[in-house]
Amino acid sequence: MLIQEGDAGSLTSATFDPYSPTNTAPFRNKAAIGIASHMAKLLARLKDKRFDFLCRPSDFDGEHRDLGDLVAAWIGHDNPLTVFDLAGVPSEVTDLVVALICRILFEVSFWGRRLPGIGRRGPLLIVFEEAHLYLPKGDGAKFLQGYARRAVQRLFKEGRKYGVGGMVVSQRPSELDETILSQCGTFFALRLSTPEDQNRVRAIVPDALSGLLDVLPALRTGEAVVMGEAVTIPSRIRIPLVDPRPRSNDPEVGKCWKGARVETPEFDAAVSGWRVQEEASEKAVEGGKG
Repeated sequence: MLIQEGDAGSLTSATFDPYSPTNTAPFRNKAAIGIASHMAKLLARLKDKRFDFLCRPSDFDGEHRDLGDLVAAWIGHDNPLTVFDLAGVPSEVTDLVVALICRILFEVSFWGRRLPGIGRRGPLLIVFEEAHLYLPKGDGAKFLQGYARRAVQRLFKEGRKYGVGGMVVSQRPSELDETILSQCGTFFALRLSTPEDQNRVRAIVPDALSGLLDVLPALRTGEAVVMGEAVTIPSRIRIPLVDPRPRSNDPEVGKCWKGARVETPEFDAAVSGWRVQEEASEKAVEGGKG
């Protein structure tokens, strides 16, 4: 028997009398047994804010706002740089999201290459950070569908003719797709400690200059070995560090361990932030207590 109606707008499920575990009323709905788990998974996805870009795509319906408006929001502004933060995107769809972004930008540059500010008349550089996570080689792609890898391969092989360039950034070059790496004209090699990664870089440099790469494990922060079309000969350079430093730098482990121990860390606030997909802040915790 129905106790309370559900609400599709707020994703509130209807409430029913629990079915009896014995052979008496109320009985379990046998028709729902096969789809109950699928309905629960669907409800979980609808409630997960990380899927809002897919389940709640705002007014991008092809009538009020179309792909042209989307691309204008991406690269049609006054700022020289656009950052796509995919950290909150579920890993199950990261591969597809990267592929769609690359395909949209490539197709727009291809079909609009003769228009002012687009394609060859408005060159675009796409940088792929942590590329080994979604552009792996061989066995590394067995858990992915390969959408991103195929889209980026096409971009690297054909994009520069239409004003679209690409840069891959990775701490593990040995795990990157070979086709994409082979299309790169210039390499910046920072500190590399594993032999596999060093060998990948050595394969690019002529044998006569391979001794320069012996310094790869000992490079300081901000130092790099540059080789390829951008320089006449492979060179060791120093890259100026940005100020302020990004929040991705390593924590001061020794300093934290020597300091006073926090007696009651706010784990509840951290878990709540995880659930609502919003970073928990110390100010918000203090405000909640007040």
